[in-house]
Amino acid sequence: MRTFKIIFYVISIIVSAILLVFAFHVFPIPGTDSVVFIPAALLFSKGYGLANPLYYVTQLTDLTHTNRFNYYVPFYPYILGLLSRINPGIKTIFVFCALFSAASLLLYTRVVISFLPKQVSLWAKIIILISVAYIATYLLPTVGRPEGLTTLLVLLVYMVSRTKNTYPALAFNAVICILFALILATQLICFYFCFLFFITCELLNNDQFIKVIWVNTLRVLAIVAIFCLVLQMSPNGLASTVSGIKIHINYVLERHDRSLPLFIHYWLLSQVNFGFLIIFLLCTIFYLQEIYFRTRKIQSLPRILIILIQLLIAYGIIKFILYASPTVYNATQFILPMSAWLVFNILSPEKGMFKLSLTWLAFITYCAGAIFLGREIILFIDYLHDGKTYDAASAIVTPVMKNRQNVYITQSLWSLNENLNDVKIFDGIHFKKDDTIIVQQAYHPFPPALVGKCTIIYDWGTADHRKFLGKSLTERPQGYSFVICKIN
Repeated sequence: MRTFKIIFYVISIIVSAILLVFAFHVFPIPGTDSVVFIPAALLFSKGYGLANPLYYVTQLTDLTHTNRFNYYVPFYPYILGLLSRINPGIKTIFVFCALFSAASLLLYTRVVISFLPKQVSLWAKIIILISVAYIATYLLPTVGRPEGLTTLLVLLVYMVSRTKNTYPALAFNAVICILFALILATQLICFYFCFLFFITCELLNNDQFIKVIWVNTLRVLAIVAIFCLVLQMSPNGLASTVSGIKIHINYVLERHDRSLPLFIHYWLLSQVNFGFLIIFLLCTIFYLQEIYFRTRKIQSLPRILIILIQLLIAYGIIKFILYASPTVYNATQFILPMSAWLVFNILSPEKGMFKLSLTWLAFITYCAGAIFLGREIILFIDYLHDGKTYDAASAIVTPVMKNRQNVYITQSLWSLNENLNDVKIFDGIHFKKDDTIIVQQAYHPFPPALVGKCTIIYDWGTADHRKFLGKSLTERPQGYSFVICKIN
C-alpha cells in the first residue's frame, strides 16, 4: 500500500507540473470566458483598479462608464491580481491559475488516501490513478473562469468537514465560515449548492437537530458579514458590486442556449469535461442511496428538513445549471469531491452486479476522459514544434495594434497584448473600410461576416488538421496562428 500511495502522489505531481508548464506557455489558447475575468486581474495587478474594458457587459452594469468589474463577485480576479503584483503579466496570472489547479489535485490525492482501506484491489488502484489524469482536463489554467478557484475551495470545505472532530469548535467554525465567505465572493451558485450539501451532512451526522439549526444560522450570519467585508474591501466596493450583479443576473437568466445537441456536447462530449454527465449520474445514484438509508434511521423532523434541502438542490440544478447548456461549469466545479465520493463508494465492501456495473462505467469514463489529457500533451508538443506560440504571436501582434488605427482582434487573441488600451475585440458586426482585423485560426472558422469583404495582408497561419501517427487530433490548430485582414 505504501508503494501505491507514493505512485499516486508522483502521478499527481507530474500532472500538476504539466498544468504549470501549460500555464507558462499560455496553452491552450485562452477560452472565450477568459476575457470576462482575466483582464480585470491583469489591470489590478498593474495598479489600474478592478476593471475590464474588453467585456461588453461593463457597458450595461457600470453606470459610471469606467469599465468597472462589478458584474460578478470580485474575489477571483481580485486575488489573482493581488498575487500577480510580484510580476504583473498574463503569464504570471495563468501560472497562479495553474497553482490553484495543482493544489486541488494534490489535496484530492490526500483526501482519497485518507480513506483507503488496508487492502485495495488492483482494479480499484487503476481507477484511482486514472482519475487524476481525468480530473486534470477540468483544471486547464487558461480556461480563466472562477471555477478554477472554487474547485479548490469546495474541496477544502469537504476536507475540513470530514475532519471536523479533530478541530476545536471555535477553530472549525472560523475556518468553515471563512471558506464559505470566499466561495460566496467567488461564485454565488457554488455557495448555494455547497452550503446545502454541507447542511445535509450536518443533519445526517448530528442527532442534536435544534443545535444544528441555530449553529448554522449563526454561521450564515458570519459568512454574510465576511462576504460583505470582502466586497467592501475590493476596489469597486459593496454597493457598486451588488448593483452591477443585479443587472447582470437579469441578463444571464434570460439565456436560451439550450437544446439536446448542446446538452450532449457540453455534458458528455466536451474535451474539457468529457463524460461529466456519467460521473454526475453515478454520484447522484450513490448520494441518493446514502440519503435514503441514512434518513430511515433519524427522527421525522430532521428527515423532513433533509428532504426539503434535497428539493432545493434539485430546484437549483434546474434553475441555475440546466437553464443553459454551456453553464455546466456550475456543476463541474464539484468534480473533486464528486470523484472522491465516487472512489469512496467504489472501495466500499458492498458487492453485487449493480455496483459492479457502476464501477465499470466509472472506469470507462475515467479512461476515455484521461485520453484527452494525453491529447492536450501531444497538441502542446505540436504547438511548440509549429512555432505558433504565445511569445512569437505577441511579438508580431503587439506592434500592429500599437501602430495602426482601428485594429480589432478575434476574442481568444486578446491576451497577446498586455496593454489593454490597445485591444479592441472584433464583434463580427461593427467594422468599416480600412479597418484591420486579426483573425485567429483556433476554435472557430474564418468569420462569415468577413468573407468577400477583406484582403489578407499578412498570413501567419498553419495547417488546420493536427495529426498524430496519421490520425487527426483536431480540425483546428491549437496555437496562436492568425491572419491579418484589411477591410475592402
